[in-house]
Amino acid sequence: MVRFKNRYMVVQLSNFEDNDLDFKISDKELNLTVLNMIKTLFGDFGVGAIRTCFKVHYCNPSTKIIIFKTRHGPHKFLSSIIPFVNELQGKPIRLSTLYIGASLFQCYKFIQNYQKGLVRKLHKTLTIQTKEKILNVTGVLKFNKFQVYS
Repeated sequence: MVRFKNRYMVVQLSNFEDNDLDFKISDKELNLTVLNMIKTLFGDFGVGAIRTCFKVHYCNPSTKIIIFKTRHGPHKFLSSIIPFVNELQGKPIRLSTLYIGASLFQCYKFIQNYQKGLVRKLHKTLTIQTKEKILNVTGVLKFNKFQVYS
């Protein structure tokens, strides 16, 4: 039997106006925004290729990190339209690709290392309580291998 290969894309959302904490990221709105951009750039072929397998798998509003799931072939459509997504909920945004992986577990490991790297950069200005609070908010300290498959 042939196995479907999936690709997981880790993307970070940047808000241009301000970093307000009230900016809620909805899976449905992200789905519609990305599919509309694919329809604009690639037409019905692009939408048909990606619609059956496209999903917003993980969305963290505090760190604004998103994981998109697609099949192996149409992931090229998704990776090429990421720079063109400029608006979400009527606010200007920028999506930047951080990592593309073949398994969800590898993406979570990348996010752990990425968040720890950000804490290391801010190490001189943060206290120990603030570091632990940041890691707890993002769920990095509580992450285990079995969360991926549940």
